[in-house]
Amino acid sequence: MKKLAALLGALVVVLVVVVVVRTMRFTPARGDARPAVALAPENDTLLAQHLAGAIKFATISKQDSGPELVPMRALHAYLAQTFPRTHATLTHEVVAPASLLFEWKGSDPALEPIVMMSHLDVVPVEAGSEGSWTHAPFSGDIADGFVWGRGTLDDKVGVLSTLEAIESLVAKGYTPKRTIYLAFGDDEEVDGHGAGAIVALLKSRGVHPLVAIDEGSAIIRGIIPGVSRPAGLIGVAEKGHMSVQLTVMAAGGHSSMPPPQTAVGVLAQAIDRLEKHPLPAHMNAATEGMLGQLAREMPLGARVMMANLWLTRPLVMWSMARSPVTNASLRTTTAPTMIQGSPKENVLPIRAQAIVNFRIIPGETPESVVEHVKKVVDDSNVVVTVAGVPSPPSPVSSTTSDAYRILSRDIAVLEPDAIVAPSLVVGATDSRQYGGYARDVYRFLPMQIGATDLERLHGTNERIGIHDYARGVAFMTLLISDLSSQ
Repeated sequence: MKKLAALLGALVVVLVVVVVVRTMRFTPARGDARPAVALAPENDTLLAQHLAGAIKFATISKQDSGPELVPMRALHAYLAQTFPRTHATLTHEVVAPASLLFEWKGSDPALEPIVMMSHLDVVPVEAGSEGSWTHAPFSGDIADGFVWGRGTLDDKVGVLSTLEAIESLVAKGYTPKRTIYLAFGDDEEVDGHGAGAIVALLKSRGVHPLVAIDEGSAIIRGIIPGVSRPAGLIGVAEKGHMSVQLTVMAAGGHSSMPPPQTAVGVLAQAIDRLEKHPLPAHMNAATEGMLGQLAREMPLGARVMMANLWLTRPLVMWSMARSPVTNASLRTTTAPTMIQGSPKENVLPIRAQAIVNFRIIPGETPESVVEHVKKVVDDSNVVVTVAGVPSPPSPVSSTTSDAYRILSRDIAVLEPDAIVAPSLVVGATDSRQYGGYARDVYRFLPMQIGATDLERLHGTNERIGIHDYARGVAFMTLLISDLSSQ
């Protein structure tokens, strides 16, 4: 017994030493230093006016009809008027039916091109919420240090900042070594067919991009617990998405003589089982990479946990699963979103239907999600079908490529105090169309996002700070020149 106790004591000592040493080595990582660059906007007011003008066009995409073509074409005309050098220097075309594709030929055609992405469409304003806006959603008002309106965060800000950067580079006589494509989809908020059409067109022309840069992540402030510094998150992957329809058929009849279980009751039980039995959690490469960077700046307890995932992984995942925000980065999420039954309160439904939306984590597929649903529901009375066209999760892009290094370095110029880290984008972007096509796809827009800004995305009082937007334009100018000159 003494020998066993001594052995156990020795093992404990070794374990403690290993944990301490790994934690001591788990220090903040420093990226490549870039020579000092002045990231000062030239004219905040003019840049704000240009963005505000674009906000006035209600380029809304609707699920059942796609982009609104009249305001979309009016926006095209506005962009041509606002950025004359870009339209005179770059070839440009409209792609099915209202997406825009620009090409700026590089001096070395042997180099793989870069693609800068954004989208022209916006989500509708929820009916009845118009009165809650401080400034009307399509006013483009400039007030109190902000540009206000739908698209200031998602994603006319990306379109305008990219075009401002190109206009500036053309004016300065810059010539890219790599060809630059600007790809602006017209229906990202619904199906992304516009971006898909652009990819199909580029493929038909034999274009093989080195990298595509899209929206998706940003400079995050005060959102991640335990991290006081801003975080420059680069989306190296994004979750897929699909919706599953659950249908239950019954005889119907009058509600005064219900059977032991109605179609709604059967459906409710199926939904309840799905919520209580989510898909398993996984520490995917994108999430682990993000935590591996951010935790280096966290208090000691978090550093100990993340420096020793070989030992603490189950505890870390349990803790993350308790929050909807971090849980979404660990697993394919299950979200019942729509339900339909009887058309009248005293009529038993003949058909009860529900839609359950899933955001699919890398490593899983739409097929595996359907299999999970059928297994968990386990009821022959519930018919499981796929609603719409599913989108699989994207490949995970490299965090060691030259493009990632350049993007990281330029984020450090924009925000010198930022922790730059890879991340998993839990929403959908047009860049899903480029997965497996471009060598790497990164999702980052130079916006400052705080806790109060999250509710503005697709919500009420969408706005962007005038100075923050101007610095974002300067960042895009720097990034495009850096990427295209390598």
